Amino acid sequence: MDLALRSQFPDLPEILLWKTELMFSGIRFTDALARAVEDGATPNFYPHRRKAASGLVETIPVPYLFDLGGQAVARLRLDEHATMEVRRDADGRYALWSVAAAPRELCTVQFVRRHGWQDFRTSDGLTPFAAGAEQLGDMLVVNLAPGCEYFTVKGPHGPAPERCSFCAYGRFDRRSLTLGQEQGKLTLEPLALTRIEEVMAVAAADPTCGHVYITGGSVLDPADEVERFLPVLAAVRRGVGDRLRVTIGSGAVDPAGSQRYRDAGADSACYNLETWDAATFEACCPGKARHVGRQRWIDGLLGAVEVFGRGNVGSAFVAGLELRAPGPQMSPAAFLASATEGAAFLLDRGVVPLYSPLWPVEGTVYGPGDGIPPALFIQLQQAIHALRAARRFPVPGWLICPACSYMLLEVDFDRALGMEAA
Repeated sequence: MDLALRSQFPDLPEILLWKTELMFSGIRFTDALARAVEDGATPNFYPHRRKAASGLVETIPVPYLFDLGGQAVARLRLDEHATMEVRRDADGRYALWSVAAAPRELCTVQFVRRHGWQDFRTSDGLTPFAAGAEQLGDMLVVNLAPGCEYFTVKGPHGPAPERCSFCAYGRFDRRSLTLGQEQGKLTLEPLALTRIEEVMAVAAADPTCGHVYITGGSVLDPADEVERFLPVLAAVRRGVGDRLRVTIGSGAVDPAGSQRYRDAGADSACYNLETWDAATFEACCPGKARHVGRQRWIDGLLGAVEVFGRGNVGSAFVAGLELRAPGPQMSPAAFLASATEGAAFLLDRGVVPLYSPLWPVEGTVYGPGDGIPPALFIQLQQAIHALRAARRFPVPGWLICPACSYMLLEVDFDRALGMEAA
């Protein structure tokens, strides 16, 4: 384990530091990971690749999510330079080990198993993933329109698209074509709605499914956002009935739009502002800034509270955009001050903020060293937790819960420091 984190945060429970290291540094590949998939673990989207004795590259499935002794859930990231690994003993028990200095066992681990409903096929033969649904922990994520219009338009100041600087997954590609999404066309194919209703009906009957999150790419006219998502929301609600909570994760809409979402079956809403700082929003989210506007986005969040109620509205943020170009390259202290100012503003008005770390991924403007430092991310989480604790405002389970909080730390801070949601 990273001893620097232990020395810098001596009073934090170790589970928070273990998970932070897993998020930022990953684990080494071991044969135990391949065995876990054979034992029924859900396979990762990114298998391990290595050169075989023949000289050819072989692909080895590894798990997607694992549970750290019932204390936290984390996504499995592989890195040959990591100082943690998973081992399996002769009795089939898996454990997380630190191999930084003297090897020591940290905790037992279990892997999130493949969900039975994923064997289902729609009436026209598609897998649930091809139909626009996947399960992450106990959260069902529905995305029938992954293509984002911000990827297709150029801004007024240059040839670059107006997509968010950190996003690489909103392109119109084979995935969006399979779903029947056409660039520039607002309405989705009726067959796509039929498929997702079929999938939801089967998935909702599985006890491993806890709640639904509906997301998708943005359209250019905010007035069209509701029209795009309403049919999807209605199909999902028909599929799950009253068995699961449903959250709408569109772009920000006005209070009337939020009310239409609620009338169609949404229990809660999450409109992702991405950053509180106005200059960062302008530089890193040019499409949102030009077509919606920061104040209109904030007003949409506050209007959603009027419709759904306090604690039933959330907004995700990408922590670290403020530190790197094209953002304003703030100092760490200025970044923390800005983020906590925004969090206090939103919490006082009933909106729950969540912070994921900036990940430099291929296809974005960020290089390998541009991510937020792990120690600074922990400092941010400490500060935001203190704001929640002062307001007795734990992160609600509908937004993110212990079973699906695999790339975030808020729930883990609440649990480890004694403020878990009811």
